Amino acid sequence: MRYLSYLALLLISIFLTSCEKGLDLFQEKDLLERPTSKRCAECHENIYNQFKESRHAMSWISPEFKRGSENYSKEKCLSCHAPYEITINEKPKLRDAHREDGVNCVACHFRDSTKSMHGPYDVFSPPHPSTQDLTYTKAEICSGCHQETYKQWKMVSTVKNCQQCHMPAEKGSLIQKFPFTYMHLPKEVHHHGFIVPKSKPEFFEVKAEKTDKTLKLTILNKKVPHNVPTADNGKPKYYVDVTFFKDGKEVYSDSITVLPNDPFVNGKEKVLEFNSVADFDKVKVVLSRKLSWQEKPEKIASYDF
Repeated sequence: MRYLSYLALLLISIFLTSCEKGLDLFQEKDLLERPTSKRCAECHENIYNQFKESRHAMSWISPEFKRGSENYSKEKCLSCHAPYEITINEKPKLRDAHREDGVNCVACHFRDSTKSMHGPYDVFSPPHPSTQDLTYTKAEICSGCHQETYKQWKMVSTVKNCQQCHMPAEKGSLIQKFPFTYMHLPKEVHHHGFIVPKSKPEFFEVKAEKTDKTLKLTILNKKVPHNVPTADNGKPKYYVDVTFFKDGKEVYSDSITVLPNDPFVNGKEKVLEFNSVADFDKVKVVLSRKLSWQEKPEKIASYDF
């Protein structure tokens, strides 16, 4: 069966590349007119199914953004939530059409300069012109909208880029539609759900020091290659909750909220001080985070000192 697929791929490719009319037969002109992402699903069904559940798909219509932008009245916030065409290191322009589609497929992949779809592979794609662009394999592709996070990442010595954490790849097919699926051998296809990885205890190192009724916590972001929390906009938070005990009984509790303007910086220790109203001989520290769209914090780890 595999050999038949390869043979079909070869015969179709030879026919189309040698016959201009064959190419015209499969070209779909509306794809060059910046359609909605649902239109792209006709060929890229798997990628679309990932995208439609993502924060990029929800970027314009999410209740959090509508509330944070004061019903779309804060103009400086709008363009990254419905960009016309993403740009490197510069905020994109706000598009006029299909804003409810969020950061959609063509905002990232279609370029007016070439009138073609851009991506990391050199592919044969009869329905639309395609241009290989290796920028899609680099963190720079994210830098126009995620400017602050990108700057933070550049300050860290790491081989990991944005895609490795937030768009992990696995072997698969770019296209599911017949006959085009047979024109592409399996490739590393990046996940288009734009995942926020689960924060893990091993990402942080926590040390405690007691002086009288004061607890000094030193927390180190060891493994996340940018600040946490991080955001150009929105209000993600980390919480450090401390419960104080004396002879097995709780005597006091306190909490500190860590915000993007004073975060856990990669490789830099952050010191937090808690003053108990009573003497203590034991503490429990709970580290948790709440992303901008989450209703409740999620626990990362707990530590007993």
